[in-house]
Amino acid sequence: MAITIRDVAKRAGVAPSTVSRVIADNPSISEKTKNKVRTVMKEMNYFPNIYAQGLASAHSKTFGLVLPLATDAFYQNPFFPTVLRGINFEMAKRDYSILLSVGLDDDQRQKHIEKIVNGKQVEGLIFLYASKNDPLLRFAQKVNCPAVVIGSPDNTKVHYVDNDNELIGYQATKALIQQGCDRIAYIGGDMNQFFIADRHKGYKRAVESADIIYDPSLIYNDFNFLPSDGYELAQNKIDFSQIDGLVISDELVAEGIRNYLDTQNIQNVHTITFSAYRQGSVQSTNKTSYINLNSHIIGSRAVDILFEALDPDKASTRFIHEYVDADLHTN
Repeated sequence: MAITIRDVAKRAGVAPSTVSRVIADNPSISEKTKNKVRTVMKEMNYFPNIYAQGLASAHSKTFGLVLPLATDAFYQNPFFPTVLRGINFEMAKRDYSILLSVGLDDDQRQKHIEKIVNGKQVEGLIFLYASKNDPLLRFAQKVNCPAVVIGSPDNTKVHYVDNDNELIGYQATKALIQQGCDRIAYIGGDMNQFFIADRHKGYKRAVESADIIYDPSLIYNDFNFLPSDGYELAQNKIDFSQIDGLVISDELVAEGIRNYLDTQNIQNVHTITFSAYRQGSVQSTNKTSYINLNSHIIGSRAVDILFEALDPDKASTRFIHEYVDADLHTN
């Protein structure tokens, strides 16, 4: 038989309402009584129902994590688990939990977000992506649910944390120029993705500032973010006799391209990509570089910002827009 609050109260010699207040860490209960009740809870192996606890205290101690639509690229991309590591670290320190949003399509995702927000199952939301005219983000704003976006959305009236993608696109391209490259291709993916478009802006600015003619034929888009897509792109579309450098926006795509270069023994093509974390040396016959995005810090800061938005002493009408520094590593 499951242990109840009444069982704990009886053994501790207090009222059931006192046990509820101890669980909620109510300041009206003395530390002596709290310690006594908590000792009994431990002895009886009693764990409070987090949902009932949330209803009683008006705090669920849970954040919702809104994922992008599930794709192979999402599950394989190191960016997402690295961000999650930072999120988990900060939430564990505060004894908070994560509730993942679910749904196989936009309609299911919308219904689930409405359910967990309207049902007070979460105190706030962390969006693990940024997209144009996101209906899920619009819903959160409409019902005044605190939210933080990881990425740079098309809406300034929301908290967000990201890298400065235009800046690191510029830095990556400039690094290749400093290595002697003057025919540099940009491997993007989808210009509707804000980080792809912003890194392209930085690439274009770096090329033009070095008095290199910007050549649209060296811009490659419209493919998925997987190593197989990078390999196929290199195999079928890129003329390596016409370029000496590649700025590759996604590290999985970079993995596929570098694999093709090595298997075909194509040398003297410099590559640079953007990595979720600091890597060891990349084994390749070509000169390889990367920019460490410090994605775990992005995850940690997203949690910090959301707690600030929930704190009545810190919250304000301003929206926090924060960039996490990235580090250039050349090999």
